[in-house]
Amino acid sequence: MKLSEIVAKLGGVLSGEDIEVFAIKPLNLAKSGEITFLSEKKYVKDIPSSVASAIIIRNDDRNLVSIPAIVVDDPFLYYSFVSALFNPIKQLPRGVKPSAVIDQSATIGNNCAISENVVIGSRVKLGNNSQIYPNVVIGDNVTIGHNVTIYANVTIYANVVIGDNCTLHSGVVIGADGFGYAPDSKKVRHKIPQIGGVAIGNNVEIGANSTVDGGTFVPTIIEDGVVIDNLVQIGHNCKIGAHTAIAANTGIAGSSTIGKYCIVAGHAGVADHITICDHAIIGGFTGIGK
Repeated sequence: MKLSEIVAKLGGVLSGEDIEVFAIKPLNLAKSGEITFLSEKKYVKDIPSSVASAIIIRNDDRNLVSIPAIVVDDPFLYYSFVSALFNPIKQLPRGVKPSAVIDQSATIGNNCAISENVVIGSRVKLGNNSQIYPNVVIGDNVTIGHNVTIYANVTIYANVVIGDNCTLHSGVVIGADGFGYAPDSKKVRHKIPQIGGVAIGNNVEIGANSTVDGGTFVPTIIEDGVVIDNLVQIGHNCKIGAHTAIAANTGIAGSSTIGKYCIVAGHAGVADHITICDHAIIGGFTGIGK
């Protein structure tokens, strides 16, 4: 792909020769024929030894290199877009595999891929251009948007809504029963039915083996643009605000609200009925009890 083609798709300013590049890698890994990027000053030391053929760089740093460049305000963000150009999400062959079991009341959108041993329940709605990997189970009354990718062995319980452009990685469980029990006088716990489901917005990505429990009466809510790492537990009736990032091994107990644009680092724990404001940063191994 020529640098001018990248600029035409993503913006930026081409500086120097309009060469062709075939991949993008960091300064210390890029080879001839590849483009690299300078995202932070600490990586300037890698420039002299780099053999990359082109670079994504800020205007203030352009004098540090003589190779062709794409000049942008945020090289790291631009790198993510370029990497997506060179490494698009794998597309499964379109159509329904013979071993898939789909209820006759389900509605399947156009240009979908449904793999081996997928089970789709009654009144499910699956949007256009979505792809379902093997052994996925989708319960009754689930609505899934357009351009959704669901990797192998995901389980989606009944009454879940998932928006457009979402990705669920292998082992994710959405809508399992919330942890709700009523103890009697002898401390024997009696299960409270959890019938609220889950509502997930657009452009959400949930990492492998993470879980989002269904609400008791109303849905657990994951708003647009939330990214959730592997091995994260979101309790019932939680609300995770838009564009918040939650790292691995975090547990958020029921009925807690995390604001928009927050960062929750690894192994954090949030007790039930906690409210955290927008733009908060919670460090790794932090426990929030009140």
